[in-house]
Amino acid sequence: MPRKDIILNLLGYSIVKVTGNNPVYIQVSYNRVVRCIYCNEKRLRKKDSFERKIRHESIGLRYSYLIIKSHKFQCYGCKRYFNQRFPGVGKYQRATESLRKEVFHHHTEGVSQKDLSRHFHTGKSTIERWYHYGYERQEKRITSPLCPRVLGIDEHSFTKKQDYITTLCDLGK
Repeated sequence: MPRKDIILNLLGYSIVKVTGNNPVYIQVSYNRVVRCIYCNEKRLRKKDSFERKIRHESIGLRYSYLIIKSHKFQCYGCKRYFNQRFPGVGKYQRATESLRKEVFHHHTEGVSQKDLSRHFHTGKSTIERWYHYGYERQEKRITSPLCPRVLGIDEHSFTKKQDYITTLCDLGK
């Protein structure tokens, strides 16, 4: 990834042009190979092109937008139509995952919904939804750690039962 693309914090994108002051409009292009979302075929036909304007994380105190040229494709393998998907952006979302994480972080730190909605120019209900989404994602990561289904326990003593060690291992592997 070239140095100028590090500011995006998204893999597979490269910056084409940056305009504006507040908001900052970052025109980007997607560099990866596009595949069919249904059958994973590489051979695709471009049917239409359009621009997506997606909210992105703040640059300092200035909010930013990504402008991406997107395509509607027809797959030669399964003959189905689909719009191009981008990593870091949900299917019908108008904001990147990094912006949603930023809002979750600020709201967790104690910034009110009213202040966040004023700063990011969105509604309070959108801030609430993004916070609940981040909270559920964090809860899943905490409550479902990688625990073994079958746990093996073994004890070894070293010198006449004065010192011993307990070994735990995953027997499911």
